[in-house]
Amino acid sequence: MIADDRVHPPARAWTALHTPTWLWRLALAALALLGATQLWWILSQSPWVWHDFTQDHVAIREALGGRNPYLPQNAQIAELFNIAAPKGPAYSFHPPTTLVFFLPLAALPYPAAFVAWDLVNLASLWAIVYLTARCLARPLEPLPSLAVALGLVAVWPLRENFVEGQINIPVATGLVAYWYWLRDRRAGKAGLALAAAVALKPIAGLFVLYAAWRREWRLLLFAAAGLALFGLLGAILAGPDGVRDYVSTAYPTHADLWPGYPDNASPEGFFTRLFGPDPWKRPSFPTPGLASALTLVSWVVLVGLLCAALGRRAPLHSRLDLEFAAVGAALLLVTPIIWPHYYVVLLAPLAILAARLIDVRAWALLAALVIAVLVLCVPRNDLVPRGMGNVQLFALLAIYAVALHQLWRSLTPFPPPPSLGEGAVE
Repeated sequence: MIADDRVHPPARAWTALHTPTWLWRLALAALALLGATQLWWILSQSPWVWHDFTQDHVAIREALGGRNPYLPQNAQIAELFNIAAPKGPAYSFHPPTTLVFFLPLAALPYPAAFVAWDLVNLASLWAIVYLTARCLARPLEPLPSLAVALGLVAVWPLRENFVEGQINIPVATGLVAYWYWLRDRRAGKAGLALAAAVALKPIAGLFVLYAAWRREWRLLLFAAAGLALFGLLGAILAGPDGVRDYVSTAYPTHADLWPGYPDNASPEGFFTRLFGPDPWKRPSFPTPGLASALTLVSWVVLVGLLCAALGRRAPLHSRLDLEFAAVGAALLLVTPIIWPHYYVVLLAPLAILAARLIDVRAWALLAALVIAVLVLCVPRNDLVPRGMGNVQLFALLAIYAVALHQLWRSLTPFPPPPSLGEGAVE
């Protein structure tokens, strides 16, 4: 449970956000125009090309047609885009719980469904900006929040979510909503938001472990109920054969193929490229079983350090934000496969860390954080060849290290406000 925080640090109001000047308005307008231009180009191109969204749209249509959504989709892809069928088996790699979220789009033709989903992504990105600003006591009005969200579309890793029609922005929104309601002590809403995030993509599961570590039993009860509902609906949509094929074929195919890909920035990807088995190229030091063992050890160490920094005491309200940032920074590092479009889950944690480092004037750490973010934002499709996974892994580790450092430092409480002396005027 969250402890009562009797002593708060001074509110950190950002005057420019409350009373925009002409320069602030101009910057927001430029951001919105930049992002809107990018989004317009994406929506004029991506709905007509095979992207990640295809697996979800085909899967839900197959499910509603009474067919197994986890059989290869090669024939459907060839028909949708008038291309030759892909050579390798093209499965839906997202779990049955994901099917529930695409029900409203099932009746739409593919291009319209893609556009609708990208508008959902934009609304989700707006929610992340709006709620994060409120939590950090730097509130933005809805329209400026939308301008910032549009500007973020132009940031390459975030842009890839719109290009591919990916599900990571709604996942990040679920986590931010969980954080927002956890701060407000609304355990039921926080648990349901966490359930939605995990149902969309299991990478959010580390926050379930965090809630258990914090003994948020009511929150976990609501999360379990939400996940049970998503699981039941997903199983009904997929059918027994679909659930079996997802567990036995679709997901294992994905898990075996992609860890060693040069762009995978996870520890598992790093160790797989060193020791194998790697279907993309010969590993540097082929050693059966070593990559899996080192991956497991790395996860235990990363989570162990996180738990040590969290401690067992209930956090003061002023420390909860840093805990969310630290868990968010660790989240990707215990994920088997990390693509650039996953980095959107770091938006709120990075905002928390940046605000904290500015408040405590830790300029060297802030510079390190900025450099790490710049490394993550390299548009590798255009500027660099494939193979940024190893480099970006170290950038993710740097963000994790900064988060842990600030979590340890936050154990020092804020000093109480000075009392008014005798005769002082209130």
